[in-house]
Amino acid sequence: MKNVRRPSLIFGLIVTAVFFIGFFMFASENPNGVYVLYSGLALGAVYWIWSIIEVTSAGDLKKYQKTFWLIIVVAVPFFGAFLYNIIHQSRNKIAT
Repeated sequence: MKNVRRPSLIFGLIVTAVFFIGFFMFASENPNGVYVLYSGLALGAVYWIWSIIEVTSAGDLKKYQKTFWLIIVVAVPFFGAFLYNIIHQSRNKIAT
C-alpha cells in the first residue's frame, strides 16, 4: 500500500492509539488517564486541521472531489480525515 508511507496516515494511527490508551486508562481509574485522554484529543484536533489543509491544498483533486472531501472531513472530524487518508493513495489516483 502506497498510503502507508504518508505521514498524515501514520500520525492518525498514533493519535487513535493515544486516544484509546487514554480512554482505557481513564476507565480503569488510573490517575494519569485523563491527561493521556486529553492529549489524544489535542492531537486529534491537530490531525483534523492538518487534514483540512491537506485536502484544500491537494492539486490532484478535481473541484467536485475537493468539495466532497472537504465536506466529509469537516462534518465528521476525525473519522472523515482518517477515511480521506486511507482512500487517497497517490497522485492522479483517487477513489471518491
